[in-house]
Parts: sequence; C-alpha cells; structure tokens
Amino acid sequence: MLFPIIGIALISVAICIILQKTNPEFSMLISLIAGVIIFGIIIANFSPIFDIVNKWVDEFNLNNIYITTVMKALGVCYLTQLAYETCKDSGYSAIAGKVELAGKVTIILLSLPMFVSLLELIKKLVYLSG
Repeated sequence: MLFPIIGIALISVAICIILQKTNPEFSMLISLIAGVIIFGIIIANFSPIFDIVNKWVDEFNLNNIYITTVMKALGVCYLTQLAYETCKDSGYSAIAGKVELAGKVTIILLSLPMFVSLLELIKKLVYLSG
C-alpha cells in the first residue's frame, strides 16, 4: 500500500512543480486529484480494520452505536483534514478554517447520541444511589 502512495505523491509533486510556472490552475487540479486517489487507496485498505473491529463488537457483545459513531468520526476527521490541507495549500486559509470548523461541528453532532446515552446512564446511577 505504501509504495503506490509514495509513487503517486512523488509523480504528482513533480508534475505540479513543472505546471506551477505555466499553468498554476492545472497544478492545483493535479494536486487535488492525487489527494483523492491517495485517500481512496487508504480507504480501500481499511477493510481489515473494520473486520477486526466487527469481530470484537460481536465477541464482547458491545453496543454497535458506539463503534459506528467512532468510525464515522474518524471518517469525518480524515475527510476534513484532506479538504483543509487542500484549501490551505492552495492559499485559501480562510476557507480551510471554515472546513476545519465544519468538521468539528460534525463530530459534535455525531457524538451527541453517545453523550445523551451517557447522561441517561449517570441519571440512572444517581437515582439508584439516592
């Protein structure tokens, strides 16, 4: 997995350096396409991780909502980072900041059901001990 990513990255950087002088808009496009391809390769190699996590969820009889939420949050983090760095590398730091904020808000929204579940558990424990 690592060698194709390194190859794509180095070739893309070389093309971007060459195009930067004559066609900067194509340089940016090549950079974006390379980022998406690399991200796709990484995501394609995530399936063993999901298999192991699902095995542990089944084995320990865990609530699937927690694992699903964590996996979704990880996906949001990776996608946000890709978009953030692309915007920042293109010189659009203000937009990059908004993308970062959107990622943080999305993670808060994703974790809200877990937070509510935790508060309900605390409420039950307080009533049991009181």
